[in-house]
Amino acid sequence: MKTPRLFTALTGLTIAGTLALSGCADYNIEEPDTAPQSSDEASAFLGCLTSAGVDAKINTSGQVLTKTPAQLEAGDEISSDDDEALAMERDDAGHLWIAAPDATYFSDNPETQGAYASCEEKHPDFMQPQSDPGSDPNFQQDQAQQEEAALEFAQCARQNGFSQVADPDASVGGAILLPDGFDESAFRALAEACYDPANPIAIASTGELEFDPWKILEEFQEEPAS
Repeated sequence: MKTPRLFTALTGLTIAGTLALSGCADYNIEEPDTAPQSSDEASAFLGCLTSAGVDAKINTSGQVLTKTPAQLEAGDEISSDDDEALAMERDDAGHLWIAAPDATYFSDNPETQGAYASCEEKHPDFMQPQSDPGSDPNFQQDQAQQEEAALEFAQCARQNGFSQVADPDASVGGAILLPDGFDESAFRALAEACYDPANPIAIASTGELEFDPWKILEEFQEEPAS
């Protein structure tokens, strides 16, 4: 059985508690490898950080977040190439908070790194739990909107002569599954007819394609509004 390859155009999607998605990746849902921490362990670790002068808090996933110097303006979306942070969240004031995996994350901030490392020594039982985006209401809403956009895209495709494009495939997270043999010129024509940059969708393929669907959708994403 071929493993579907997912090309996602969610470059601007904000998901509370997780990093925004971008690029392409082998689509494989895995269970979190970290058991949920007790509230006592997280609270003790939080107290240690705050007593050392580190701005920190606990999110709904039980992760301990630390405040960063970043200040986001209203309307800015969380999008980052930071693949080390376990989660990123923005508060109502626009401050960005991150869930660090361990003290080494703060290599560019010796003071915070020292405080974090000290708390790790004092509380060896604390370990950051993995977040579950599926339980976040904002994520659920964004996912529902993406599924609706993908369904409209598939319907538009068939109305424009692409009868081989089926409705979104639940096995690949509601993505549009491109049939084998779909070439770049056909995909560009499909995107031109049906893709709405204001409603990003995900594209998947069970085989190797000779073009990158995400890059093509990204071109449409970057075009100025008419």
